[in-house]
Amino acid sequence: MTTTTVSTGTTTTTTTTATAATAASATGGNGTRGLRNQTQVPPWVLVMINIQYNGCMIHSNAKDNKLDRFCIDCGASFCNKCSSNHHGHKSIKIRRYVYHDVINRPDAQKHFDCSGIQGYVTNRAKVLFLKQRRDDQQPVKEQHQNTRSHNCIICKRSLPDSRYCSIQCKVSAMYNTGNMEEAGVDNNVSRKKGEELEKNLYDAMEAQAPTKLMASKRKRLRKGFPHKAPLF
Repeated sequence: MTTTTVSTGTTTTTTTTATAATAASATGGNGTRGLRNQTQVPPWVLVMINIQYNGCMIHSNAKDNKLDRFCIDCGASFCNKCSSNHHGHKSIKIRRYVYHDVINRPDAQKHFDCSGIQGYVTNRAKVLFLKQRRDDQQPVKEQHQNTRSHNCIICKRSLPDSRYCSIQCKVSAMYNTGNMEEAGVDNNVSRKKGEELEKNLYDAMEAQAPTKLMASKRKRLRKGFPHKAPLF
């Protein structure tokens, strides 16, 4: 092949064309676009979205054992007790906001493009949701303030001024699909049920507290039946 290339130079062009055609067929007919989109999404981002940030199994008896960090170099979550195993590694802090996993936007922007993802402010920090949320999980304050002039491209969730409600939805859009499984993201049903149970329990406790307070006030203010004074 090398000898033929030196003598004519025509075969080189033919070989290059064949290689490009092979790449295009491997990416669904649009090779350039597919390869560009996949290289824009670091592989560890898919892992970070797919992980369930619960308690650390290694330190199950420890008090501070929540998996609240993600190691970019190892592609794994870890707790505060495991931090010595990831010394010097690049990591991202996982936080909680309205029953969902979020990360600080400045932390995320250091490693991948976060443009177009809706940001929210909590504790004076701007955060991004990791995973897709249902529209009925939208905070009440956010629902009142939202003019519904924008919608998430993937899940159609109403947004104030952005194209994606979460990192998961942007990853799905970059892979040219609305299916989370095709983008390498697993929507775990048990996780959703657990979050629903947690939210329902919290709402029930909040609703029950003022009810108990009012009941106790009624007991204290209620007068007894009048009784006549005894006759002597």
